[in-house]
Amino acid sequence: MISPYEVVALLAAGFFYILGAGGYTFFYTYKRLKGDGKYEYVAFAFMGLMLYCAYVMVSSPVFSSFWKGLLSFATLGYLLIPHGMWWVVVRIHKFEEEERKRSQTT
Repeated sequence: MISPYEVVALLAAGFFYILGAGGYTFFYTYKRLKGDGKYEYVAFAFMGLMLYCAYVMVSSPVFSSFWKGLLSFATLGYLLIPHGMWWVVVRIHKFEEEERKRSQTT
């Protein structure tokens, strides 16, 4: 049986997991937009929060191995998606700029 304290701890870990993932994504993107390295440390702090909360939830005996695997996969996705999306956005803007230059010359 799970104690009320463990329920609250899991709920808090879930809340801070999402907060950490969102904060990491926001500050990673903001760092890339501004080119200022100080935001990178804030992004790493949020990433650390997310990873710690993922550890708390995965180490809980409440979840089955399916949910633990799903949470691990989601954590990996949260870590990699901001980099992939930044790559896609940069390529789209580069392509649009090339198209605009081609249309102006013809």
